[in-house]
Amino acid sequence: MSLISEKDQIIIAYSYDPEDKRLLGSFEYLWAKDTGLATNSTNIQPPTIEKGFIPVFDIENQKWDLVEDNRRKTVYSTKTKEPYIVEYVGEIKENFTELEPKPFETWNGEIWLDQRSDEQKENERLELFNPLTKRQFKLALLHYDLLETVEKVIESIEDIKLRTRISIEYSDSEIFERTNESVKLMLEKLDLSSDQIDEMWNYALTL
Repeated sequence: MSLISEKDQIIIAYSYDPEDKRLLGSFEYLWAKDTGLATNSTNIQPPTIEKGFIPVFDIENQKWDLVEDNRRKTVYSTKTKEPYIVEYVGEIKENFTELEPKPFETWNGEIWLDQRSDEQKENERLELFNPLTKRQFKLALLHYDLLETVEKVIESIEDIKLRTRISIEYSDSEIFERTNESVKLMLEKLDLSSDQIDEMWNYALTL
């Protein structure tokens, strides 16, 4: 709808963005007789702005609506976890949330959840440990008075094939990885707590 002034007059006009129609500001406007309003403006006063909202002009119905304003907020894709800065007016789009995900969490439709099994969590935790050289591994065992114990434990394994495999790994490996099944079995048979093994491994890394 195009309004035409019936006389020369000075009014307060309200400008809106040509794309999303959000309120940009107000200005004095010399509205000459027989002319319309300035482009992308209206003489209809917008409602009082509320926190988190912005007036958006409805051209068809010639009225202002208060619309959510999430611009400049950081949101996260519920599919990729990638962060994005909101640049649009309106509700946060589908498949995005303001909730920040933590490592290993996945979206369950409402919140981020760590849906890994306990075994997966432990394996991924162990992967964070740097590998040890044979020298570091054996010196750490010696420091904690476990060197002879490990060798005895290996010899006591009843399954011949398993005993042979672990013996080869222990004797011939140049690198010891925390996630290696033979290493895990050796350490488990020492009857140490997870914290104690962590302490020993971190000590070995200093050697």
